[in-house]
Amino acid sequence: MTRVRSLFKNDLFYELLFFAFAFLCMAAFIFIQPFGEGPDEINRFRVVWYIAQTGRLPRGDDPAVLIPGYGGSYAFQPMLTYILQGYLLWALRHFTDRFDLLLIWARMVNAAFGLGAAFYARKLSRMLFPDRLSQWIFSCLAVFLPQSIFIHTYVNTDSCAIFSVMMMFAETLEGIRNGFRRPVCVRLAIGVVLCALSYYNAYGAVLAVILLFVSGFVSRVPAGSLLPDGTAFPRERLHADWLSLLRKGLFISGIVFLGAGWWFIRNAVLYQGDFLGIAARNACVAKTCLPEYHPLLRATCRELGMSIWEMVFGTDFFILLCRSFVAMFGPMSLPTHYYIYNCYYFVFAAGLAAAVLPVGEDLYLTWQDRGRRFFTNAVMVFACAVPIVLCVIYSYTWDFQPQGRYLLPMLPAFMYLVTLGEKKAVFLLQELADRLKRPRLSALLPVIMGGLFLFFIIAALAYSVFRVMIPYYL
Repeated sequence: MTRVRSLFKNDLFYELLFFAFAFLCMAAFIFIQPFGEGPDEINRFRVVWYIAQTGRLPRGDDPAVLIPGYGGSYAFQPMLTYILQGYLLWALRHFTDRFDLLLIWARMVNAAFGLGAAFYARKLSRMLFPDRLSQWIFSCLAVFLPQSIFIHTYVNTDSCAIFSVMMMFAETLEGIRNGFRRPVCVRLAIGVVLCALSYYNAYGAVLAVILLFVSGFVSRVPAGSLLPDGTAFPRERLHADWLSLLRKGLFISGIVFLGAGWWFIRNAVLYQGDFLGIAARNACVAKTCLPEYHPLLRATCRELGMSIWEMVFGTDFFILLCRSFVAMFGPMSLPTHYYIYNCYYFVFAAGLAAAVLPVGEDLYLTWQDRGRRFFTNAVMVFACAVPIVLCVIYSYTWDFQPQGRYLLPMLPAFMYLVTLGEKKAVFLLQELADRLKRPRLSALLPVIMGGLFLFFIIAALAYSVFRVMIPYYL
């Protein structure tokens, strides 16, 4: 009995339970959902299968990987995940030709990125919040969001992007807190490489991380302090260690160039200088699509004369985007329960509203001073804004696709702000309880509110997987 009690007091037990539940939910999708149920999985898999059969990377306009009807292919854009899956299947085909087994192993690569994202969500939570309860709330919000679980269960590059964003933020804050030592710089560079080779809509996170990285070499110098060059100033000022910033920055940039530069050089060679492959893909689409899908015939909201405001709030764009950010399985066709959406909307709205309140500065990022906390929060807002803006612009100018998965690169920053708002709301409720002379209620409020949050997050995911997805496919 004593051993059982000590087990439940062991942090490792809850960590393993956290990862086990995440993998169980991912595995349910991986084994049960049919091939092609994930958004455009069939056409993404064409690239994987080409690599598995030939052992080499395809050109974007290779007939074997072109998307029937729509033209173009997924081989124009960064495809590190497809490369890993392709060479894994190339090796496994020496032992089996069963397509169902090969598909499961390909999906397992995405699940591995999902578990990696969960690992870094836990590490990031310890950087952001000092108390264990808030750390668990952030971790569960970032990992157990049903759409976040779903994204790691079919062939795509989104899961690698989410993992890389989690990794970059965690390693950058680690460097700011404890110094950008060589191992931290290497891991940060690996995160940037993975992001660069995953999905373009995650690149905003790289800009956010660069801002945080630079801030790590800026410090506040008290009045009268001597600087390394022997000078002193009569008033407090900010000092930037430009030499260390340059040295560490060049070291990270070198690793990033070696790890990701080859892809963009390859694109430039194959597509007449188009290192991003976007113009080449658009030209290929126009050349290989059916006449009715030609880009010039696509009626975008801009060409219809609608304003961005009319598109977002005058159509079903906003509703579909919000719903598919929370949970929309299959090819955007399988929703979860109505109340789960409403509860998540309330959690998000209340959390973001409370996050801007100027209270409770000792509740988060306690190892940073006030100015640095404000800057970190501003960067987190920026990291949320970039994917939203890119998603809206893409839908307005190119293809009306309100898909919440385009917003998932903002997951760590967004859930940080939501968790911060929850902490501030509880702090204000505690203040109210203290004024009403209810000290016992004040002490229990964090546990009660935190417990309700965790129960809802876990129950919403369990219901979505075991009461919606599994019965639907079985």
